[in-house]
Amino acid sequence: MSDAHVIKYLKGEQIFHVGDSANCAYIVESGEIALFSDTKEGDLIATLEKGELLGEMGVINGLDRSVSAFANTDVELLVIDSEQITMRLQNSDPIIRGVMEVLLRRIRNMLGDGDSTNSKNNIVVTEGMHKIRFEKEMFLAFDNDEIINVYQPMVSLEDGEIAGFEALSRWRHPEKGMISPFEFISLAEESDFIVPMGLKIFDSACKQLVEFQAIRDQANVGSPPLFMSINVSAAQLAAANFLNEVKKIATKYAINPSNIKIEITESMVVDYKSVQSWIDECSEFGFKLSLDDFGTGHSGFEHLLELDFHTIKIDQTFVKSMTSNPKSLILLEMITTMAQRMKMSIVAEGIEDLNSANKLKEMGVNYGQGYYFFKPMNRHDLLKIL
Repeated sequence: MSDAHVIKYLKGEQIFHVGDSANCAYIVESGEIALFSDTKEGDLIATLEKGELLGEMGVINGLDRSVSAFANTDVELLVIDSEQITMRLQNSDPIIRGVMEVLLRRIRNMLGDGDSTNSKNNIVVTEGMHKIRFEKEMFLAFDNDEIINVYQPMVSLEDGEIAGFEALSRWRHPEKGMISPFEFISLAEESDFIVPMGLKIFDSACKQLVEFQAIRDQANVGSPPLFMSINVSAAQLAAANFLNEVKKIATKYAINPSNIKIEITESMVVDYKSVQSWIDECSEFGFKLSLDDFGTGHSGFEHLLELDFHTIKIDQTFVKSMTSNPKSLILLEMITTMAQRMKMSIVAEGIEDLNSANKLKEMGVNYGQGYYFFKPMNRHDLLKIL
């Protein structure tokens, strides 16, 4: 009896047999498993307990099961797709792959060509094991629509009205509550899962912009159109068909592309030629490009020299220290003047008080974002505000 990803076996049941196809591995979530050379009458090779990995060698080597596994007690197994293991090995350093192959051969020889071993035989619960479990949970969360968008308004410093929003991803975990993107976006990038996840985030943000705009039009006829800022990662930039897909999404919702601001983090900009090509194609379609976290990288001014952005977002580090550090104020004034002369709009992040908002407005900063105005909010709360 099982759901799609966790399999349960009763005491005494066989999990797999010698010669079966090794199409997945497992993490023991509960209970104990015994590994035999053939049937239960064969030699006992090892026992596995909670947290240990089962069946990984067949997946890595691409061979059939070389031992038989039985449930010593009632057990629960988390299924690990073969791609989760093989893709990471393929993308790893060649030296690491070579060392792994040598170790696997030695372990197989030690176990009589066994398929797995326990912690007493040098297989321990590692950080990697926790990571692969977390990754599996993330895949499930995506399928179950637990990865959602919240939206932080950006306010026009000129008139105090909401001008647009930044779409921010959150993982609504059924047990752990809201999980920050800092905890799962990097993992999604490592597994290339960021591309389908990013498209879903983009689609949700565009759909929401349409609804926000309709409510705004009812309440404030004649107000400027709202915009939506959406973050894009390096992996998405590198994906061949990602830009075509986001164009299709904007077209599906009949959104004016100029009301979509695609944010690229400053630290991502390493290959000017490819990034400029991407920016050119976005601009040709009508999307606006924003350079996020400006001032945190080692070559931010070079980015502005080489690439054509429509907006810069000044990192909150400068904004939060502007009242206590005179140097921050000088740098803010310099960045603002430069952006104005280059005809770029300016967003200041991390505004937490009225004094900072007024100073930034006096400098000519166009938009403010921060807890002084609004925290990231869900759709329901924002609809009430609009």
